[in-house]
Amino acid sequence: MFWTHWILASSVMLAFYDLAKKASVKDNAVLPTLLCSTVFGCATFAAGLAFAGRLDALGAASATVVLLAAAKSVIVATSWVFTFCALRTLPVSIATPIRASAPALVCVVAFFAYGEVPGAVQALGMILVFAGYFAFSLAGRYEGIDFFRSRPVWCAIAGALCSACSSLWDKYIFQVRGAPVETVQMLFQLGLVVTYALLLGAAKTAAALSRGAAVPARRFEWRWTIPFVGILLAGADWLYFKGLAIPGVPISAASLMRRFSVVITFVLGAKFFHETNLRRKAVALALILAGVVLLCRG
Repeated sequence: MFWTHWILASSVMLAFYDLAKKASVKDNAVLPTLLCSTVFGCATFAAGLAFAGRLDALGAASATVVLLAAAKSVIVATSWVFTFCALRTLPVSIATPIRASAPALVCVVAFFAYGEVPGAVQALGMILVFAGYFAFSLAGRYEGIDFFRSRPVWCAIAGALCSACSSLWDKYIFQVRGAPVETVQMLFQLGLVVTYALLLGAAKTAAALSRGAAVPARRFEWRWTIPFVGILLAGADWLYFKGLAIPGVPISAASLMRRFSVVITFVLGAKFFHETNLRRKAVALALILAGVVLLCRG
């Protein structure tokens, strides 16, 4: 079960990424924030590869690996756009757990696509995690959030669905196709930069053509947390990919375990962003924590 150490380490880094993301995008323009943070993440990962003497591996990447990484870039970019739009207005203690519900879809699809059948202990752990996510959705009602009519909530749900697709694609890349972790991640990071640059260019062109007819876009404001969004995510992804690349690791359990990050996000987010309704959310967190413990023991 050594792979659990990689996944849990990734979840810790992912929690701080979530906090930096909320601080960066709150009442801020989404696409410029995404582009700037991704550039920093890409540059940091490239520097790490160069320091380790592995940067030349990019030149030997096959066309298949490039296409696999490019597809992941598009999936993740779509997920992030939806998620950042949701985080711009939703409390972090609501938006993050919604995104964390993505493993539910991962478990269902993994059963049919990869034949992953969880053991009794892991199955109980998954049920507890799902129950915790559902409890989070109920807690949101006490903050005046209508989960069926709120546009930010639907953005968060769309981001979660794309995140689930990304997790399933990760298993295909690393376990079915056996692609090298560092090469895929570097190409994936470069693909994100290109994707966000194209999206930002298209958005600015559309705004210029509309000549002010549309609703004015939010202005971009530089914040010191923006570089950390990309850097922390690059580190979290590397740890996650290293764990997932180990043969036989079930994507359903790994995806759930990685979402343990919501516990840290909840505690620190409540402190830094002064969020409310913490008692009901704490019950949901307890269910998730118990579920993750069972997943590790299973």
